[in-house]
Amino acid sequence: MAKDLRNGAMASPHLSEDLKEKALNQCKAIAGSHRVVAACLYGPRVCGYAKGNSDVNVLLIVDEHPMMLWGYLKPLVETTAFILTVDQRAFERDVEQGWLGEFVAQNISVPYIPLINGEYLWRQEVRLKRRIVWEILENLFLEFPELSNELLIDAEYFAYDTMMREARLFPPMAYGFLNMLREDLKEKNLGSMMGAYSEALKAIVEEGWLAPSNGYFKITQKFSGGVKRRRLPVPVPVSLKDIRRATSINVLSFFPKMMRPFLHDQELFEEYHPDVKADGLIPLLEDPKKHLFVSTPFGLVPLSDKTTIEDFVRKAVPGGGILDMKIEEMGGVLNAVYLLTLLGNQGEQRVVIKKFRDWRGFKWFPLTLWTLGTRSFAVLGRSRLEREYAINQYLRNQGFPVPKVLYVCLQGHLIFEEFIEGENLAETVKRILSKEREYGEEASSIREVGREIAMAHGLGVALGDCKPENFIIGRDGKTYFLDLEQATRDGNQAWDIAEFLYYSGHYAPPLSSADATELMATEFIQGYLDAGGKAETVKKAGSVQYTKVFSIFTQPHLILAISNLCRKLGKKDAPTSL
Repeated sequence: MAKDLRNGAMASPHLSEDLKEKALNQCKAIAGSHRVVAACLYGPRVCGYAKGNSDVNVLLIVDEHPMMLWGYLKPLVETTAFILTVDQRAFERDVEQGWLGEFVAQNISVPYIPLINGEYLWRQEVRLKRRIVWEILENLFLEFPELSNELLIDAEYFAYDTMMREARLFPPMAYGFLNMLREDLKEKNLGSMMGAYSEALKAIVEEGWLAPSNGYFKITQKFSGGVKRRRLPVPVPVSLKDIRRATSINVLSFFPKMMRPFLHDQELFEEYHPDVKADGLIPLLEDPKKHLFVSTPFGLVPLSDKTTIEDFVRKAVPGGGILDMKIEEMGGVLNAVYLLTLLGNQGEQRVVIKKFRDWRGFKWFPLTLWTLGTRSFAVLGRSRLEREYAINQYLRNQGFPVPKVLYVCLQGHLIFEEFIEGENLAETVKRILSKEREYGEEASSIREVGREIAMAHGLGVALGDCKPENFIIGRDGKTYFLDLEQATRDGNQAWDIAEFLYYSGHYAPPLSSADATELMATEFIQGYLDAGGKAETVKKAGSVQYTKVFSIFTQPHLILAISNLCRKLGKKDAPTSL
């Protein structure tokens, strides 16, 4: 099976058997008394975009070559051979570590035709692409720490991402990529490249780092957990490996012979694209994120998607069957939140639209001061949208009542969710604390919220923003989590308890006693503990680390009452029910 997929299986009209033989003879002459490990053809004549006088590009791997890396120009009667000669050990280090900036190894990541020892080249290609896939998966996790486990990855993503990365590190490479992926050559060349990627992915799936999913791949928790244990808590924006590779490649570019294949690729490209400037090359490469998807009720959405609100309306009500449409602001201090009401032939549909803005300047500064030393928040709009989608999907799949995500546009920082009819839990809390009437039913709602939060914590999810207004008691009686943009796996669970209780306390009337507040807090904590929440987490929420944060707007005697209750009921020998 692997052999059918191997790179170099295709024939090229630009390479006659006579030309191959002459190139091979030149390779043997260069190697001299040194053993030839492997050799292959690459470049325009292999990929199909050569002209009649194009060079024949050869990669020659020699055992203990004295120069380690060198380029030779040799005549082949009707044309010239550029023979990139590399020592075997240096080549294999480039494959395994990018030691030469992948300057040499990248020639077997694209289509090639073996001349000598194709088996060896295939093994090295698979090894190279396995490392590339692994590094790309790590980068995906660092870029989308919450969303990564929900992404559906098309296998071609790895090829496109590799080309984009290499072109950004060394822009002259972009000419060759654009030439080989032109419309009439793309399918053939990409198919040739994907064989070793498929082999590498197969091995990674067998080891449990990836899981197949309807023709795509998903990052497993095994992989995510492994990266978390190895990485710094704050990812570095630019990989140190990429810095090293860029340095290596650019040093090699000072040798004129080494640049010959890139200059020829540039000439071939510019012949057909005379108006394209060098700084406009990268945008012409296919966006790798076209091959990363998230699932929605409207189908798979690529991360490159740029859907607007108007585009969504056309998707939601196809065929133009809209009788009326209305958009209303729903508030939102740190995000723009709208209620979209569509009236169509099938009735009324209400959708909540959130546009996640970056928190900058004054808007972000007070929040930072408020929680200094206790809680950190996701600031970038895209990061918060990522959490909103990923945790929503995860909890929904676990049976939690959360609004259904209808659509998501990462590029536009937009998420579209179903509108939940019901009463905001903040109103329930206000009635309990104001003692307007008997609050038996309301108290049971508070206990249920405690239970739901405990069950989320049991799955390792911290909700991050547990104010009562972020819960809705739906008409179906279920308690819905509304705002998950600060939710994370393995986050600060004590913060969830502290924020719900202390923030709820600020709804109490001025100078009121602590009786109603204690009742509410007791119901919440008992619900939390009854559902398996950890007593030590409740106890921690009563510490000064959390009381100081909320003391600026909740009355001191209420803060003290809640804190004492957390420490009391958070003891392991405390009763589990009233």
